[in-house]
Amino acid sequence: MNIRRIRKDDELSHPRQRQVVEFSRRLSESDAYDYYASQPRAELLVAEDDGAIVAMCGFCPAASKGEDDCEIVDFRMADVYVQKGLPIELLNSAVAEASTFGYRTASVELRSERVDLFRQAGFRDTADPQQPDTSWLVKDLCARHFDDDSLRWKVLGRENIVHRPHLDAYKEKVQLPNGKVYDDFYLLHFSPVVCIVAETVDGKLILERQYRHAAGTILTEIPAGILEEGEQPVEAAKRELEEETGFGGGEWKMLAVEYAQGGLQDNKMYSFFAQGVSRTSKRHLDSTEDINVYLIDKETVFRMLLNGEICQAPLATALWKYFVLYTDLARRRG
Repeated sequence: MNIRRIRKDDELSHPRQRQVVEFSRRLSESDAYDYYASQPRAELLVAEDDGAIVAMCGFCPAASKGEDDCEIVDFRMADVYVQKGLPIELLNSAVAEASTFGYRTASVELRSERVDLFRQAGFRDTADPQQPDTSWLVKDLCARHFDDDSLRWKVLGRENIVHRPHLDAYKEKVQLPNGKVYDDFYLLHFSPVVCIVAETVDGKLILERQYRHAAGTILTEIPAGILEEGEQPVEAAKRELEEETGFGGGEWKMLAVEYAQGGLQDNKMYSFFAQGVSRTSKRHLDSTEDINVYLIDKETVFRMLLNGEICQAPLATALWKYFVLYTDLARRRG
């Protein structure tokens, strides 16, 4: 039995259609691939037996919950495979995959016809306060939990000392858990940021070289930029990639959601993997941008990472995760 991601040439039969509320559309035999390929935080896994697809299990953002929560959807299989242990194997694979997308919990409606299987896989009963008439089974995807409440600081006062587009600086008076009070803790608030590991249709990775004045040097980077107000992270990522490189299209998947520098600033970085991009337009650089774009083979980029030639920390993290999840270069070296 082989479990893998859905491919464009797969033919899927859905015993029943299911509406995914988050995106207000129905999955059907003809658009199943396009749906999952177009949603960066959704994935459909299929199981093959002797070359034939006999089961599927997917996940997508949970409609009534936050960005850390996903919903298990399209859990289907031929009855004969239930007795062969395939349901648990497939469900565990989907849950493991969901955790790599940054989800912290996975849920499924209690009305699912395979409730016993979900409970066997570690899902527990819970209630959704936003949907009191709906019961859910939920599984925690965190690898480890810590008792952290005693570590939190208490904010006693706050002053906004700098206010600029995309940047605010604050001076806070804070009290530590041991009772000590600091009058001058400085915190920076930046707009959220996106970065993109972009792989072209012929398997090259898109890198950029540009001068970074704060560092006083020219750095090798992957495409990145700031979210505009009201913009969704994936839309910002697609816009930034096209503006900076002229490339677009492809399949988009989220790699991670991380703090850029949690000790000093509060903004998050959303990293994406864009597979199969191609040149779609001319570049549209901002007035302060001077960027050289390069298409480089994966092996060379991997060596650049190992050699420290790509040293923007959050951007390098996205590349490392790409190489671990979507190539065998890291495993081959190990």
